[in-house]
Amino acid sequence: MPWRRRWVCPHCFRSISRAQITYVCASGADCAEDRALKSADPLSGSAVCGTCGRTTTRLCCSVCAGRLPEGYLRVPGKLVALAGPVSSGKSTYIGVLVHELLHRLGAELDAALLPCDDDTMADYHERYERHLYEGRHTVPKTAEHDAGRPLVHRLSRTRRGRFGRTRRQVLTLVFLDTAGEHFASRDRMESQLRYFAAADAVVVLVDPQDLAGAPVRGGGDAVPGRSGDVLARVLGHLGGGKVTVPVAVALTKADLLWPHLPDNSPLHRTRRPGPVFDADDRAAVHAELQALLRRWQEHQLDARLQQFCADYQLFALSTLGTAPRQDGDLGLGGVVRPHRVEDPLMWLLHRFGALDRGRR
Repeated sequence: MPWRRRWVCPHCFRSISRAQITYVCASGADCAEDRALKSADPLSGSAVCGTCGRTTTRLCCSVCAGRLPEGYLRVPGKLVALAGPVSSGKSTYIGVLVHELLHRLGAELDAALLPCDDDTMADYHERYERHLYEGRHTVPKTAEHDAGRPLVHRLSRTRRGRFGRTRRQVLTLVFLDTAGEHFASRDRMESQLRYFAAADAVVVLVDPQDLAGAPVRGGGDAVPGRSGDVLARVLGHLGGGKVTVPVAVALTKADLLWPHLPDNSPLHRTRRPGPVFDADDRAAVHAELQALLRRWQEHQLDARLQQFCADYQLFALSTLGTAPRQDGDLGLGGVVRPHRVEDPLMWLLHRFGALDRGRR
């Protein structure tokens, strides 16, 4: 595989060249400043620290000092950007999706999820896992002034092809849990959310309580039309013409919709387990959501996607399985029971060639 001349740092989302990629000694901060490591060729695979004499394979971006995932230069992977207004459930979505990948979904796909650094591991536990799975409580709202660090994971799975050949597929999942207020204007997006420009795919979360025609009661932070406004800003931010990267638009809190849907609605059923992409099921869910948007007189949301996206799909998911209590404690006995939270990722894995196509 030919080496790239430039890469995108998954921490600062800047385009970086070979000269901006440096080795860092694993022995500590004192060795990290050693000039011998900085002058070493990052494509060589390793470097020897001139201070302590140890060999290191750790690479970092010299622009932001963020550590690059193992093997990132050979297999850069894909960057997935996440957008959504206040109350759309971005923090909960991140926490539950990563947990599913570490446990149920990871085993189902025979995939390994690896945090690229200790910060990602510690931040995930402190910000998400501790609240959702130990405290059985919702994730605290992301503060508007909290820029935060992105969670950077490498999702890797091996596909077996014809004649026994194997091919490793790698997806770099970069989740930056930004406050919903950052999507309130185009100017704020351009100044604070530059990672969208580097994204290989975008997931936009939509709170059904923001949709004026949806048969659900609006929450305290829900404002009719706001999710549609965020989608319009995201599409505008991605370019003036057709958006070429895959765009997944997911209605969160689908459990609020279930009582208002017929028993045979595709939104009730669960995805068939397995490391395959079910094209028939995906088409049925997408068509059902298009029909619901028309019924709720939210035609503009889908019309914008049709006009400005070359590749998009509609999803409906429930990250918790039921609405939390007013004090933030989880329902269902404090157990997280997600419904189809992995669907957008499964579609993206399929688009990136990491899943086989399957049918019911």
